[in-house]
Amino acid sequence: MPTTILMLALLAAAEGGGAAPLLEKGEKLFKQGDFAGAIAAFDEAAKVDPKDARPPYLKGVALEKKGDNPGATTAYKAAIARKADFAEAHNNLGALMLAKNDLPGAAGEFEAAVKAKPAYAEAQYNLGVARDGLGKKQDAVVAYKEAVRLKPDDAVYRMNLGAALRRTGDVNGALVALKDATLLAPRDATAWANLGMVLSDNKNLDEASAALEKATKLKPDFALAWNRLGRVTLKRGDVAAAVAAQEKARKLEPKNGAFAADLCRAFIEQKQAPRAVTECKAAVDLEPKNPLAHYELMKALVAKGDCGAAKSANATFKALPVKPEAKQQADAILATCKK
Repeated sequence: MPTTILMLALLAAAEGGGAAPLLEKGEKLFKQGDFAGAIAAFDEAAKVDPKDARPPYLKGVALEKKGDNPGATTAYKAAIARKADFAEAHNNLGALMLAKNDLPGAAGEFEAAVKAKPAYAEAQYNLGVARDGLGKKQDAVVAYKEAVRLKPDDAVYRMNLGAALRRTGDVNGALVALKDATLLAPRDATAWANLGMVLSDNKNLDEASAALEKATKLKPDFALAWNRLGRVTLKRGDVAAAVAAQEKARKLEPKNGAFAADLCRAFIEQKQAPRAVTECKAAVDLEPKNPLAHYELMKALVAKGDCGAAKSANATFKALPVKPEAKQQADAILATCKK
């Protein structure tokens, strides 16, 4: 999630000027929860000193707090028009753009923020979030690393760095970042879940299972942690525990097709073909373009001995954008079907 900075007291007291008394009045009203009064004071301040960028910026903060994001966007742009290198205004404007999924626009604002203030940890982190969304994996890592360097005690920054490193294939780097995150935030379920996923990538299945179990204990309704725990326990050969974990994930997020496919796979391993078929059909209904759902459905139908339906499921799977070797593997499984 992006980080916005209010900095009311700092900005109001940072410099004098004719607008200062009105800024202080607006800040006081803001702290009292009188956002309309604060906005009026900041508007007056903007009239008193048309060159001062603080009034429109602080108005943007108040409007954002009030829930008026379009108004806040206009106010931040007005602040930037008065002071082009206003890092906080660029950052907050970028966060609003990110919320609207305007990733290129958000990245541009965060880049302007860190150019104006290179030691601005929040903007560096936000830049990483935007670059991640744009698929710029390596650039995201650079931004996250800088955010961590500037603010080393922030567990969220380290979690995002770990996740970004994982996406680039740097499993060892991801492990370091995520272990640090769990040390900084030992009761953060997301940190433990992310660590568990990377440990699984690194084939440290026992440690992965322990980390994911920790996540589910800290947050019993954490569906993704249950799902990943199910995957790991299946790899460890504990089929019953895998089924139990996947059933919890499914119950928590019944509309998640990938979870249904994973439960289907666990049922196949448990040799419960009819239940596997039911779950995989649900997965296909939920996510008809998910190759995994069709692949697991084909396997479940093979296990059930319904070769005609398995052939149809395989054809659908192969029509989706999947690698040639995956198609070959599917054909090999289908060839084992016995009525």
